[in-house]
Amino acid sequence: MGSVNKGRGDSPLGEAWLVAVGDELLLGRIADTNSQEIARQLTARGVAVRGVTVVGDEVAAIGRALDATPSGALVILSGGLGPTPDDLTREAVAAWARVPVAESPPIAAFLRQRCAARGVAYGEGTARQAQLPAGLDWLANPVGSAPGLFGELGGRMLLLLPGVPSEMRPLLAEGLARLEAAGLPVARPAVLLRTAQVAESVLAALCDPLRQAAPELTWSWWLVRWGVDVRVSLPPGVVDGGRLAEAAAALRAALGVSVYADAMIDLPAVVQDLLTARAATVATAESCTAGLVSAALTDRAGASDCFLGGVVAYADRLKQDLVDVPAALLAAHGAVSGEVAGAMAAGIRARTGADYGLAVTGIAGPAGGGATKPVGTTWIACDARGHLHVRCYRFPADRGRNRQLAVAAALDTLRRVLRVDDDARAPWAELDTWSRP
Repeated sequence: MGSVNKGRGDSPLGEAWLVAVGDELLLGRIADTNSQEIARQLTARGVAVRGVTVVGDEVAAIGRALDATPSGALVILSGGLGPTPDDLTREAVAAWARVPVAESPPIAAFLRQRCAARGVAYGEGTARQAQLPAGLDWLANPVGSAPGLFGELGGRMLLLLPGVPSEMRPLLAEGLARLEAAGLPVARPAVLLRTAQVAESVLAALCDPLRQAAPELTWSWWLVRWGVDVRVSLPPGVVDGGRLAEAAAALRAALGVSVYADAMIDLPAVVQDLLTARAATVATAESCTAGLVSAALTDRAGASDCFLGGVVAYADRLKQDLVDVPAALLAAHGAVSGEVAGAMAAGIRARTGADYGLAVTGIAGPAGGGATKPVGTTWIACDARGHLHVRCYRFPADRGRNRQLAVAAALDTLRRVLRVDDDARAPWAELDTWSRP
């Protein structure tokens, strides 16, 4: 491959530009999660992402996006490699670089074999995906049909990826590995801690003295579905003198039980793994979250080993009929109360024979709140083999966010119970932002 200009640090590919292709992105039909994932992977390598551009399925628009990137840059395009007539990224890149496009016999052979294995015809659409701009190499798609493409064209290092996230991710990993030979930095030493039940502002304030003690390190926080992630890394050009390990140890000690993972694994998967390791089962009783906890616990394959089932008891009558909440308890305390949450958790555990019963009841909003039980008031209960843990939360957001916070808090409550070999130990922590004793 030809020479490329120096970018950030000592790497010739120290800067990158991302181009997301697809009319569906511009129309707001789907979110651009690919650029988020690509940027995360590049940042871990010390590569600076200098821009993200979203364009439609137009040859001219893709060409303009490429023109806007500097010579010598790494440019990663996602989308537009499929079998339909509006998938034009291959043609657009070739037109921009002024190189021909022709069928690649190895790609065609791969796609024919893939079609035969799946019992489908090798049609015109699939044949389009065998077209390769001159000068690029290809990566076999382990999930779908569209191959990834990479190589140097037009003075840029290009990586073309499918738009479907499940296809993009493995090809991104393979493409970055291939580009290391062209000067892409390898992943820099870093520590990732994923936390739940702690607000971003609280987490940042907690980290502040640690940051001041290690100013040579790079610190970052970002809000995710299950909580807040914090990452500490060595910037390019900085030699690790042991400060990263020291900072990581101090951070772990400060966060304690709030950390649910130190790798890119989601909270429900952590809970599932803990249940499976214990050969334990869980069942859920939900009111305001309306099945979202059950859905999270069954997102990943293997859930049947530990998840028995769940009940959505939105109406008070169903709380009585399906999870055995006494009518007198509802009358005395109301549906949104610790007494009812505890009865729901105990009821679903008794009904199903699960080891753990998890329950949620609350006021998600925007209406329904009052002076003593404002919008966001939520009770979460976990019956751990007969040991009942109940906690009140006051979530501060809108309906959708309040429900997501409730799901995360419920799952994290169960995780904390499972992580110690003592079902009677209370799972709450001083850092918990929204819970109330």
